[in-house]
Amino acid sequence: MKLFIFGSTGDLVKRKIIPAFIELRPKDLEIVALGRKEFTDELYYKFICDDDCLKDFKTKPIYHKLDFENDIICERCGDFLEKNEINFFYIALPPRALEPVLAYIGGVQEAGYQVRVLAEKPFGESKKHAQELREQLQQYHLIDVFYISDHYLFKEGVHKLPLDTYKNLKIVSLEMVGLEQRAAYYDGIGALRDMVQSHFLNIIFRTLSNPQDEFENFSVKRYIPAQYGNGKDSGYVHELGHPSATETFAQVTLITKTKTYECITGKRFDRKVSYMEIDTTRIDLENSANAYVRLFDDFFKGNRESFVSIEHALLAWDITESIIKHADPLRYYPQGASALQAAEGNIELLSV
Repeated sequence: MKLFIFGSTGDLVKRKIIPAFIELRPKDLEIVALGRKEFTDELYYKFICDDDCLKDFKTKPIYHKLDFENDIICERCGDFLEKNEINFFYIALPPRALEPVLAYIGGVQEAGYQVRVLAEKPFGESKKHAQELREQLQQYHLIDVFYISDHYLFKEGVHKLPLDTYKNLKIVSLEMVGLEQRAAYYDGIGALRDMVQSHFLNIIFRTLSNPQDEFENFSVKRYIPAQYGNGKDSGYVHELGHPSATETFAQVTLITKTKTYECITGKRFDRKVSYMEIDTTRIDLENSANAYVRLFDDFFKGNRESFVSIEHALLAWDITESIIKHADPLRYYPQGASALQAAEGNIELLSV
């Protein structure tokens, strides 16, 4: 079984994807790792995992440098494609980089190869861009073999959510970490798009038999964006190295036809807090299981049930773009602020 990983030198692949494969142990898995860095196969082995970890692979990954200036961005990939079985493609790249990769995979399918494609969220940078990507998938006849990844939907607690039988749903995810190695991606994206659009709304849709109907005439009760530090010379802007209005915290309250939703997410708090509250029932989201194990198992088997649909991705952008229009002025909060207070919606009390 061949798996081609676009974006194989990213932190996500190293921290989550490779460990998931080691735990899942898919039969006869062969990985063709694709990235922009100048790695040899040996350097890539050392990058993704230590010697003990690599012993769990039956065959070591093959690394190949991508060339996005070339219409055929992966010339060597043709040497590894399988004619008589599905060729799996996993894309862990920013949304704009998805376009040339889909064009390449579309050409592979047109040449007579079977393909199945899994792309990391977010699907698009906006609703308009998501619609353009959908048109591209239709153009290359990839709609039926395309999957959108959101590992939150494969967490144990989310897997067991009730359907429709609640009035209030609250989702909280507060972290101790800051930018880490994601500055280039995160700045300009912010907490709302990074977590609410890409994760929380997908969880909400999973609890509804008809999300489009429930959100047909929704309202934004409030959207509070905030940033850790003082916005001048400390906190987020200090880590980033230049001024920015990107929010690192978002508190959103939505009213739909029959339900109320509250979403709270942010960085640089005094502890990690992650849970859902359905009416009076709390479900922990901090379990240590790697959700990518279940995610890739379903992807390899072709089970679509827990993956994000393209229509739901478009709906999430609709909702997100409406939320942005109702934003309060950007606030500021200190690094190490109380996650418990923020989880209760008391971000005003934390302001610097």
